[in-house]
Amino acid sequence: MKTVLITNGQLRKSLCAARSLGEKGIRVIVSEETRMNPTAFSRYCSAFVRSPNAKKEPERYLEWLKRTTADYQCDAVFPMDDDTMDIAVAHADELSSCFALPVPGKESYKKARDKRFSVQLAERSGVPCPRTVLPKEGASLPETVAALGYPLVIKPAESSGSRGIRIVCTPEELQENVKTIAEAYGHLLLQEYIPQGDRYDVCMLVGRDGEVKASFVQKELRHFPLKTGPSTVQQSVTYPELEAYALRMLAALPWFGIIEFEFMVDPRDGVPKFMEINPRFWCSLHTAVAAGVDFPFLLWELACGNKVTPVRSYLEGVTGSWILPGDTLHFLFNKNRFRMDPPFLAGKRHGVSDDILSRRDPLPALGFVLACFRYLFSAEAWQFMFRR
Repeated sequence: MKTVLITNGQLRKSLCAARSLGEKGIRVIVSEETRMNPTAFSRYCSAFVRSPNAKKEPERYLEWLKRTTADYQCDAVFPMDDDTMDIAVAHADELSSCFALPVPGKESYKKARDKRFSVQLAERSGVPCPRTVLPKEGASLPETVAALGYPLVIKPAESSGSRGIRIVCTPEELQENVKTIAEAYGHLLLQEYIPQGDRYDVCMLVGRDGEVKASFVQKELRHFPLKTGPSTVQQSVTYPELEAYALRMLAALPWFGIIEFEFMVDPRDGVPKFMEINPRFWCSLHTAVAAGVDFPFLLWELACGNKVTPVRSYLEGVTGSWILPGDTLHFLFNKNRFRMDPPFLAGKRHGVSDDILSRRDPLPALGFVLACFRYLFSAEAWQFMFRR
């Protein structure tokens, strides 16, 4: 039996990957800092292994990873989030001699993680994006942002979801927030503010030959936090224009593995604008799998060196939700909660399936509840959960 180690068991995308691979007879080992996580409770989890904190103790995590994969004779490792991806990519040459590690090259990954580079990549590729300036040492901030006007957006060059993003309306707010964000995150960029519009994600799997093996587009229907947070409900759509934009950018970015491009339609002119790249699995992975694009299994096939027939089509209108806790919180904070489409707790009768809740695999819901008790008073843990 082939064996895969899936990291970051706390996240719903890890649960989706475990279900996808486990259903196909692949032995799934799940790792996380605590046993109290949804993926460890899945019927498709063959074993759980407690891991060090990859972000706080990267060197210890690396040694743990080498030891654990040897103990469990893992054929492949799927690093599922930024912290584990950073370590896997940085040490890919060493780790790839022990197991299959389907991650991009160091330089490409570093560029995709950096919002400064990704915006420049979009501009060079002719892909619409917000007007952007980069602060320069010694330059006056008011002069730097003069072409952008107010309000404007401050973004960390590297962060997940909406963490560190600030909207400022005055020069005083700009000065104060630039200093705070720079101290917390390092490099940053300044962008024109685009009013909230429809948000879309172009999700792709790229082979070592540069060919796109699978492509999927979803529209984000609801979010939490309401305006800037990750999606809590999303639906499969087709949007050839956005896929074409993503392909233009990929042509200038050598890639292997999973990648996601985020866009938002500018309500002022109706033009979709590129926002950022996620060089890893996205949290709402379940919707793509439900629509017929089984990214985890396709990535497994690539990792094993098997031939992958490109997936060119999928079901449109497939809707996925994240009830625990994302859409529940959206419902509580949305003043129009009783007029939402689809309704809260829509379920199968409205064609909506959930990331965690499943009749075939019910125990991850218990794992989520236990995780809530485990992390009830940990602000860091809740920030970790609400990322894209």
